[in-house]
Amino acid sequence: MKKIALMALVSFSLVFMACGPSKLEIQEASSQSDIMFEVRQVLNDSISLFVGNTFYLNSKQAVADNMYPLLVSTRDPSELEKPTATDILNSDEDLLNYLRRKAPDMVNVGLVIGETAYNEIGFEEADAVAKLTAIFKKMDGGSLVLFHEKGGELTDMKKLY
Repeated sequence: MKKIALMALVSFSLVFMACGPSKLEIQEASSQSDIMFEVRQVLNDSISLFVGNTFYLNSKQAVADNMYPLLVSTRDPSELEKPTATDILNSDEDLLNYLRRKAPDMVNVGLVIGETAYNEIGFEEADAVAKLTAIFKKMDGGSLVLFHEKGGELTDMKKLY
């Protein structure tokens, strides 16, 4: 009887594992994103960073009722520690225009919830996703895919629109 129950449990688990996207599918979807918008805790700093094609939103900003003014510094991936000028974004439109300047053909956006975002007191994933989805819906067309990150790797994905 125990063997039958164990076999049923294993079979049931395998069915659910097969339903989710594979690691390769997750990587492929993330590579198709024009911009990766990652929410994570940025320790000892109050600004957000734009590095390569990734915007790192400080989770402190995502917790605030109003995430503006948003301070953003663009960094060269080869010289991350080199300070650069900081842009001040005051609205959703400013944020979208900033991202369009960095990626003029921005259509597909990947939204990553980093594992460190949960360390921020008051961080609620559902609230952050709703807030950012409302911003990105203001773009004409395109797609928004939600990813989760753990240990530096994307673990799952869900197409939001």
